[in-house]
Amino acid sequence: MLLQYFIVLWSTCCSLALARPSVRSPRQLPRRQEAPVDEVEHLSVCGVIIDEVNQGFNAFYAIDVYDCLISVPFHQAPALRFIEYYNTTMQFQSTLAHLKSPPPGYQQPAFDFMGGLEELKRNVTAGYFTRQYDFEVALQYLVYALNDAHVDLYAGILSVFSFASPVSLVSASIDGKETPKVYFADDILNRQENNLETPISAVSHINDEPVAEYLARFASLQSVGMLEPHADWNELMDSPVQDIQGIFSIFAGASTFFPGETITFSFEDPSMEKVELHWLAVYNIAEFTGPLETPGDFYNFFVLGLLPASYYNVSLPKVFGGSSGTEDVTADGATDDAPADGAAEDGASDGASGSSWYEASFHAFPENPDVVQDDLGLYEGGILTGYFYEDMSTGVLSTPHFNQYGLEVESFAQSLAKFITGAKERKLSHIIIDLQKNVGGSTGVALLLFREFFPGVDPFAGSQRRSHELGNTLGSATTRYWQSLTANTEERLELVANEWVIATRINDETGNDFTSWEEYEGPRRQADDDFSLVERYDLKNPSFHTAAFDGCLLDRYLNDDDENTRVMWKPENVVILTDGTCSSACALFLELAKNQAGARTVVVGGAPKAGPMQAASGSRGARVYTGSLLDDEMSWIGEKDEAVQPLLPPDRNDTGIFIDHVSFNLRDQLRKDDTSMPLQFRYDPADCRLYFTLDNVYNMTALWHDVFRAAFEDPSICVEGSTEYASQGGRDKPPPDSSAVAAPTPRPGVTFTVDHDPSTDNGLPAGEVLAKHSPRSPDTWGPCPAGTSTCSSDGRRCRTIRYTCDEGVFDETACAPSCQVQPGKPCIAFKADNIENSSQSSTKLKRAAVAQKNHMTPRPSDHVKGSKAPAKNRIPKTGYKRPKHNEPNLCSGRTQFPGVGRKKVGVWPPRTGSS
Repeated sequence: MLLQYFIVLWSTCCSLALARPSVRSPRQLPRRQEAPVDEVEHLSVCGVIIDEVNQGFNAFYAIDVYDCLISVPFHQAPALRFIEYYNTTMQFQSTLAHLKSPPPGYQQPAFDFMGGLEELKRNVTAGYFTRQYDFEVALQYLVYALNDAHVDLYAGILSVFSFASPVSLVSASIDGKETPKVYFADDILNRQENNLETPISAVSHINDEPVAEYLARFASLQSVGMLEPHADWNELMDSPVQDIQGIFSIFAGASTFFPGETITFSFEDPSMEKVELHWLAVYNIAEFTGPLETPGDFYNFFVLGLLPASYYNVSLPKVFGGSSGTEDVTADGATDDAPADGAAEDGASDGASGSSWYEASFHAFPENPDVVQDDLGLYEGGILTGYFYEDMSTGVLSTPHFNQYGLEVESFAQSLAKFITGAKERKLSHIIIDLQKNVGGSTGVALLLFREFFPGVDPFAGSQRRSHELGNTLGSATTRYWQSLTANTEERLELVANEWVIATRINDETGNDFTSWEEYEGPRRQADDDFSLVERYDLKNPSFHTAAFDGCLLDRYLNDDDENTRVMWKPENVVILTDGTCSSACALFLELAKNQAGARTVVVGGAPKAGPMQAASGSRGARVYTGSLLDDEMSWIGEKDEAVQPLLPPDRNDTGIFIDHVSFNLRDQLRKDDTSMPLQFRYDPADCRLYFTLDNVYNMTALWHDVFRAAFEDPSICVEGSTEYASQGGRDKPPPDSSAVAAPTPRPGVTFTVDHDPSTDNGLPAGEVLAKHSPRSPDTWGPCPAGTSTCSSDGRRCRTIRYTCDEGVFDETACAPSCQVQPGKPCIAFKADNIENSSQSSTKLKRAAVAQKNHMTPRPSDHVKGSKAPAKNRIPKTGYKRPKHNEPNLCSGRTQFPGVGRKKVGVWPPRTGSS
């Protein structure tokens, strides 16, 4: 029964199951069983995990994964090379200056990213890191502090796993007016599916802390790229729109930082017992790694991108498409056999029937939509559905993302036209455009949708970028090269929409195309930084359409008669519904629809407190750009123009650490009537905010009816204090103060080192690292006697211990054991091969690179934070014996060695700016 429970539970997280079981009284997970030592003595915990992955398992206990991650060694030289690469890359991030000193109304903490990166470099150079995990945690802490959904770093060992609560949560109000409470999602679904009238109990505490306080802190650290805490909160909660996209909530499957070993839930109902469960971890890698047995192997593969020497000599496991018969398939594919049946068996359908989202959403979406885009499904091209409600004279258009390219755009346009025609024929008076969980996609689709509902309105879509030396060098050389090409040649046409060709963009000041990059680069001065002039897309240029929108022509922008097209619905009769996570191209559409055309906005959810909430709290940037694309552009122009080569970075191929994906925001989106501040930093609340309710959180029809009532019949059902900022007749009120909670310091993976010598650059300490996992008695530690380096006759010696606490990095001297196994020898835990003398193959891991064209936004195949490929989900297993941890907790005042002063030598993690 327990095994079945977890199979269904994890299938639910992937939106692949048809129903969720109730977990009102979930049973506690079994403790990990100790495996015989002789079965695993040749494997580290990392090796055991990879071995089980090759058997088809992808879910593990979080503590086991954590033990693996903190065993991976750190090497200073690759880390420093990576910081150098990343520092150069992030010079192109457009928000650095404004984020360092944000304007009033910005809802997240100020942050000096470049200062933090410099502090991280100093800490690496000073030898503060001896574990790769600690370094990557500090690095990702900086990335998350940008609060920009266009900024992503998917590299190293933290990319291998995501952490997950074993139960999903939703936040809902009883009646829409009372403050929302937190519930198990399965309780909500069980109540709805079975038409239960009996009350369900809300969660009151998590880990003995009031649930709202715990989740607010959790969201401040783990949520990704949101501009205010309300959207951070919504990222933790499950939602049917999330289910149909096959993504985990942050809380139930997409957390980056280790959350702890166990989690306890207490309930408002005093008759319900406290529930203690284990945090889980999901393995994210969809490719065969080869045999990885030691932490050194783990480092070489996931940090350096090196294949193990025996990679091509081992059989390809069945779970990765290997043969199920007697003939094995090697990793190089040296057989003609077809993939095993089991490979397909482990996959799963996307839960969509092709005609509705009903099953994929656990019956939240209507079963019979009136309009359905062709190939509707998670792994297909269709996304759009439409619904006609004559009882409220409203058409509802649902578009959970804008990832439509090529023929998909044509299919989207046809379905959109069918929806508009159907709503017109039924004489429906109002439109609701549901953009919940819409994190963007194609800018062309956003512009298409805008034009269909708001004809005759010329979209501004103005933007700017940082004006800095390297960017101007790249742009100037690329623009000159493009201008030198013969007109209408294939190469010239392909480069029309290239980000570094400015001569095809409109200068907002003149209304004409820029004549040179030098005209464009400015600078304009903002927030003590330099920015370019304002650029706009030339939507009258068909060549720009073809290059920018994947071969599609948005005819409504090319047709001069479009401004005479009759408006179907007045803007005030169109409502845009979001949950605050609207990002990128979605934020562009929202800006145009609300602030240019005059549509209404309603936002739903948020933290359990009254007040306004912004409709678009994802990235409001105009262009996400990847490091790999930037590298390619530099390499390409260096080949085309040899004179520019000395002005470019010498070797962008040496990233130090293997990078799957790195991205940043290249251009800021701006408002038409005031280009002095990026939209990223403007407070822009929705006209009305609603709470989710028990009746509508998993019932889209009920939710849409509530939105209609709030927008057109009874604004009193809006959350108290949320309508005072309404764009439809609201008063000019200053934005609220930020309610952001300072992100807690991620738990470091190591608490002390011994005799670390920062002068070595091979990543290993001059003295061996004390065994984190070696059993020892607490009484073997103590203060050093004055005037001597010898503690006692048992061989213990005075050593300098460097340890990390929330308030900083400290050095302290103490008596430490030599080794309890072989006296006189150092205690070593999982020792990895020195990378300078590794016996493993130096063959670079050949992972498929995403081929990006000159699109406004990344292709669907780009990594998106939180997205997960389907895989076999089973109960976590163990295959190694966990020794006891008996090291003293040096951060606790009770266990600091008496009579010995400690010296602060660094900060943890590197943090700069207010928080």
